[in-house]
Amino acid sequence: MIARVLPIAAAWTLAFGMTAAAAATVPIESGSTAGLRDLGPAPSTVTVRVAVVLNYRHDDELDALTEAQADPDSPLYHHFLTPEQFAGYFGAKPADYARVVASLRSGGFTVTQTYPNRTVVDAIAPAPVAAKYFSTEIHSVISPDAGRTYTNVRPGTVPAAIADAVYSVVGLDASHRLHPAYVFPAHRAAPAPNRNAIRDGNPVFGPDGGYGPQVFTNSYQLPAANGYTGTGRASGVATDNDFLDSDLASYLAYFGVTRTGPPTTRVNVDGGPGSGLGPDSIETTLDVETIVSLAPGTALYVYEAPYDEPTNDNFIDIYNQVVSDNLVDTLNSSYTYCETAINQYVKNYSKSVEKVERQGSALGITFHAAAGDSGSESYGCTGTSIGEPVDSPHNIAVGGTTLSVDQNGNETSEVGWSGNDYGTGGGVSVIFKVPPYQKKVPNIITSGRNIPDLASDADPDTGESFYYDGGFAGPIGGTSLASPTFGADLTEIDQLQNGRAGWFNVTLYKTWLKDGYSSGATTYFRDITEGSIPPYSAGPGYDQMSGIGTLQVSNFATLLKKK
Repeated sequence: MIARVLPIAAAWTLAFGMTAAAAATVPIESGSTAGLRDLGPAPSTVTVRVAVVLNYRHDDELDALTEAQADPDSPLYHHFLTPEQFAGYFGAKPADYARVVASLRSGGFTVTQTYPNRTVVDAIAPAPVAAKYFSTEIHSVISPDAGRTYTNVRPGTVPAAIADAVYSVVGLDASHRLHPAYVFPAHRAAPAPNRNAIRDGNPVFGPDGGYGPQVFTNSYQLPAANGYTGTGRASGVATDNDFLDSDLASYLAYFGVTRTGPPTTRVNVDGGPGSGLGPDSIETTLDVETIVSLAPGTALYVYEAPYDEPTNDNFIDIYNQVVSDNLVDTLNSSYTYCETAINQYVKNYSKSVEKVERQGSALGITFHAAAGDSGSESYGCTGTSIGEPVDSPHNIAVGGTTLSVDQNGNETSEVGWSGNDYGTGGGVSVIFKVPPYQKKVPNIITSGRNIPDLASDADPDTGESFYYDGGFAGPIGGTSLASPTFGADLTEIDQLQNGRAGWFNVTLYKTWLKDGYSSGATTYFRDITEGSIPPYSAGPGYDQMSGIGTLQVSNFATLLKKK
């Protein structure tokens, strides 16, 4: 059906309404120097990197399309677009894209990358040139997050000649960087002597006392136990540092996991971070060890941006590169920053991320993100707030639990993860409204998008075994463990379904509201009813600590229609 409908633009217009009018001006927020050391106007030796995000055509129709693609009762279920179809109907007009490129160049920018999906233009310029072009003032600063860098200290605007084509500009503030969401135990005790169980000839626990892949495969009923290891599917990781192939190989070898998928593909974004370990390589290593050990048949693509350069525009570029490449079925992001703060520094930052993710959903790509590790007050905030990019309604938001097992690795209990210093992120967005898939959900707070959607083990005291820089160094936890665990879950569901899942949030909630937690002895979700991250607590049904609960993946997959 989609092949017949999509080439006819008028059909969508009649079905879903006319496109929204473009804004006459595009304001640019002032960065904040609070908590920064202001060094004064940035000289021409400071290079400013921006990602200019363009408006879509027929934007009002896009969510209706992606929701229909994810609705099992819709005739458009899992009929995803090609990149060419998306660009031809929803993407910026070629003339508008060319006009933005030409304007940047005439304003003194060097355009460093354009994309075939006509969604983002990347460009660099000396700070005084960038300040003049965007009618702002850029200062050098020293930031606790990013070191010596820059930020714009007064509001600006997009030049009038291209304002009708531009949605946002990301990169004029480079003083606040996304933060990885992993946590080590406060006190790493020696592994318990009884944690030496062997199952099917392989260790259940690591030498560091952390859980091995079999714990999660059994506790969450992963299809890998029955041979569905993600074969024929592709998983993606968004990050800003590399990892060592030797670490991943050693980890898999210890636990007796045979990788049947192809070797990892690294995709450098904005030049990439270079090979070898860096400050965020712990995060990258955790993501890849989790996904590949639980879904060893998947093809893994690691999208790597530079660590030593501004990360706000780099992560927009990662998401857009993923969508433009259209290679992966899922993309994991285990980074976070306070949504209220980052949107003060970069106007519409969260909505710019969501804009790219909406495009990915139309192609069938599922995005998932860590809910954070500091309870209801996300990293970078003072006061209750959720983080970004997990706030996006087009991300599966993954919270954390404490999964307890016996000496043989069998699950004994699971509660919401909370502690004195850390705990799962959760709460309500002030940027995004309640999405349609949450509107009929009991216990939803109606002021905004509620997170998380799901949860799984994240407590570092019940964390995953971790091999890093040549040796075991765990256990490790955080929602940076929970989110890639979900990535492995969905990769195996995609194999079972013989196709991508798209905007899985819609599928997830509609299926849960229809089928509930279980049928007889068959459990689809484990309801997490204990735990608290004030002012939110776990309880029966949906809650802002554990979402719906934890997936029992194989059982849940039986509820889904195949493509």
